[in-house]
Amino acid sequence: MDSVDELQTRTPASSRMAVRHELSLSHVKLSPYAYEVERETIAWMDASGLIPDEHCLESVSNMAVWGYAGFSHPFANSEELLLYSKYITLWLLWDDVVVERATDLRAVLHGMANAFRWDSGAWQEKDLYLRAWRSIVDGYKELGVSPDYLCRLNRKMATWVKTVARENHSVYSASVVNPWSHLRRRLVTIGVIPTAQLLDLDVGDVDRLPTARRVVMAASAIVAIVNELVSVEKDADRVNLVALVQNRHQCDFESAYDRVVGLCRAELAKLSTLVDALPAGLQEWGVLMLHMAEGFSYWHFVCPRYDRKRIACWIPSTVPKAAGSPVAGAVPVVVS
Repeated sequence: MDSVDELQTRTPASSRMAVRHELSLSHVKLSPYAYEVERETIAWMDASGLIPDEHCLESVSNMAVWGYAGFSHPFANSEELLLYSKYITLWLLWDDVVVERATDLRAVLHGMANAFRWDSGAWQEKDLYLRAWRSIVDGYKELGVSPDYLCRLNRKMATWVKTVARENHSVYSASVVNPWSHLRRRLVTIGVIPTAQLLDLDVGDVDRLPTARRVVMAASAIVAIVNELVSVEKDADRVNLVALVQNRHQCDFESAYDRVVGLCRAELAKLSTLVDALPAGLQEWGVLMLHMAEGFSYWHFVCPRYDRKRIACWIPSTVPKAAGSPVAGAVPVVVS
């Protein structure tokens, strides 16, 4: 896919097979820098030694970096979007290559803590991933973030690593897993909590405000549920929310799938309500969260990593390039 115009012809996003379920999204925009940022991100990863062969290059290309960053942070300027793209793309590859295979969790956490330190001193690190993380941290320091900002971000990443490790130990056994316990864990492992901090570098510590925390949790739920819906076939050997709901309610698979789609729709409606309830000073951040949650969700429907044969995603008939402030310069479009 080479242009936004080509994207406009892909509504609804799904495979060519007949689908039985539908999801509608109304806050989907594509950054005008999306494709340029994808090229620069992959070039940076290659120069950092993180793409050693054609297989790895294919894996990164299949991440659809243009949409991964361009849909989830559409109002960022080119410099901020590139740094954000490097962060979330490195994170995705690091999860696949390092975290899921890690046998020494303490070493992973120690390495990340060093990479996210404010003052790295004479930091001599041979691990290519940690060197890449440090490069990104330095980039955010150059954009003016504070030591407290990095400390909070490191704490959230550490929580993510620990929770993913617990998930990886139990994800292949569904016999005693409650669907809602599974979903609560997915709220952390989906990665939205740290990502929410990257959207607005000046917004401050939103974790201190209960209404803002609820926005982050609703956004996490949306992305996690969509990920579960499109991963049913891809991760058939792993615990999945649809199968857990089916077991819990003793219903057929399609009925369980429809229940989970309904849950996602409810979270989408809840997120909009929660954003409207934010104080004036956080309204712009809230709109960024809306676009991030729906942007990440839509990315699942254009990314080759996922299987969409059961569900179609409806978006506006055109997906405009985003420009300017999400509050002053762009009005969310509605599903036609």
